[in-house]
Amino acid sequence: MISVEELKRIVQEIPPLPDIALRLIKMCQDASVAPRDIVEVIKHDPSITVKVLRLCNSTFYGLPRRITSLQEAMVYVGTDALVNFVLAGCLSTIYQKENRGYGLEEGQLWRHAVGCAICSQQVALKVDESLAGAAFTAGLLHDIGKIVMSSFVADEFLMLLDLVEREGISFLEGESRLLGYTHAEAGAEIAENWSLPEELVEAIRYHHEPQKAESFKKTVYCAYLGNILCVSLGIGVGHDGLATRFDPAITESLGLDPDNLLEMAVAIHDQFKKAEGLLAIP
Repeated sequence: MISVEELKRIVQEIPPLPDIALRLIKMCQDASVAPRDIVEVIKHDPSITVKVLRLCNSTFYGLPRRITSLQEAMVYVGTDALVNFVLAGCLSTIYQKENRGYGLEEGQLWRHAVGCAICSQQVALKVDESLAGAAFTAGLLHDIGKIVMSSFVADEFLMLLDLVEREGISFLEGESRLLGYTHAEAGAEIAENWSLPEELVEAIRYHHEPQKAESFKKTVYCAYLGNILCVSLGIGVGHDGLATRFDPAITESLGLDPDNLLEMAVAIHDQFKKAEGLLAIP
């Protein structure tokens, strides 16, 4: 069992998000923030500016001419795409390590995070376009708790696997019963320690148990379905993938049906293949 004190100690050791990432996340939550304000924040980081311009001039967008400034980039690709790319770049190093407790080789947790971000955003675009940015960020961060929980899961892996198989429970339930905490709860702790908006904390905490969410339900549901789609497509799936539970009631509550999910899967596959080269995904 993991004690509250031990979990909080390890969470405190996780490096904080870069200031630019935190500022952009909070700015995107504020309807009064104008696109030019976001450009002002990004342009003060030369390395990120170079990466953004590389993205805009890649075949991913296929724009008719070369983009030479962040202002032009904002016009052509939009605010959400620009912010999402910056956030992905800031988080990549945190996710790159091997995650042995969940059976993920080096880089695979990052692969899953980007895949889930794309999937969650696709769900949001079908449900409510205004949620697309938050859904992408929630998908990118949903499994951040695995960084904390990996060593604990690895130490108890055989017992955990036996419990899951013997009692037919989800991997998340197994974590809770054997370790006292789940990777979703640990992720929410990290998000709170980083002072992320409550919308993202909720999406991380309940990305496996969306029915428990009491606020920001649509964002939580988008992250949940994004994760289901990502696992179904086999993007960065670890030991817990086959023990992920699907609740069709969540799909119905968003007004979606299996045909919608199939359409999304095709779009997601195309987007993810393009993103692999741009985001250095193994």
